[in-house]
Amino acid sequence: MNRYQIVETAFGFSAVAFSVGPFKLAAIKLPTPDLDDLCRPFDEAFWRIDNDHTKALKVAAVLVRYFNGEPIDIPWPMMDFSRFTSAQHAVYCTVAKIPYGETASYGQVARMAGLPRAARFVGTTMANNPYPVLIPCHRVIRSDGSPGLFGGGEPLKVRMLALEAGF
Repeated sequence: MNRYQIVETAFGFSAVAFSVGPFKLAAIKLPTPDLDDLCRPFDEAFWRIDNDHTKALKVAAVLVRYFNGEPIDIPWPMMDFSRFTSAQHAVYCTVAKIPYGETASYGQVARMAGLPRAARFVGTTMANNPYPVLIPCHRVIRSDGSPGLFGGGEPLKVRMLALEAGF
């Protein structure tokens, strides 16, 4: 059964999407000021809201800490990587190693993941990242230093990078 939990962060409303029996984290939804926009896709897919699930509450607490400006630990055991190819898994693991407050270009991530000349693949993988914040795709930028695209929009990406930089 698919469920989601609403999380109120300093940046707006976010969500933790998960399945139960056993618990598997399905996705993290980035903050938005509009609660209706956040909930609509879940409601249309007949997901049930569950703001009391213990494991989802732990993930929610991680999101709150992050958007309060605190570095976080990634809850690896709760994340489901079985749906990804080995190359996608390598990219996600590489991006997760980018330190808080630092960035890497798409090309740098490709090389660090053992996929030289696969910068576009890294971009596509980041665009499909179901775990933003936990897998910090906002830390992946263009080689010219500009932010690049982001599922939550460029202003949110810039704001998250500024948060990590301490501004």
